[in-house]
Amino acid sequence: MTAATTEETRENIGRAIGRIASGVYIVTIKHDGIPDGMLTTWIAQAGFEPPMLSLAVKNDRPILQTLKKGAPFVVNVLSKKNMDIFKNFAKPHTDGMNRFEGLEADMDRAPAAVFTGAIAYMSCKVHEVVSAGDHHIVLGEIIDGAGLNCDDEAMVHLRKSGFQY
Repeated sequence: MTAATTEETRENIGRAIGRIASGVYIVTIKHDGIPDGMLTTWIAQAGFEPPMLSLAVKNDRPILQTLKKGAPFVVNVLSKKNMDIFKNFAKPHTDGMNRFEGLEADMDRAPAAVFTGAIAYMSCKVHEVVSAGDHHIVLGEIIDGAGLNCDDEAMVHLRKSGFQY
């Protein structure tokens, strides 16, 4: 935004951005062999050949330290039936917290956790990471994936303001 942008204009832009519908996803990784992950809604397909996606990660998120070029990660697509997964990952992260406790996840199917109740998963490797203001954009090449519960209805997220989660 420029200095000339008025507060009213900023609010209007925020309302418009907030109406961009997005899916709800859990990105999983292994950091030093320990499973971890984050809730996100900012994922989009970014290419056909090779199949790629983009993922926005806020600069202060610890997961960003693991998402370096070539690093594996998994995107789990959540459905409306996955509120248990959503709630575990919506909580603020604390040291020693096991976000996977009580959830059905296959830890061996891909390089990181795959939630068996998810609609689908995509196993990816980081292709590139680009700075984008207060976030980084992670471009991931999709190496493998599958539909798991494709008849389930996707969880969709809309925000009141595009300037807040």
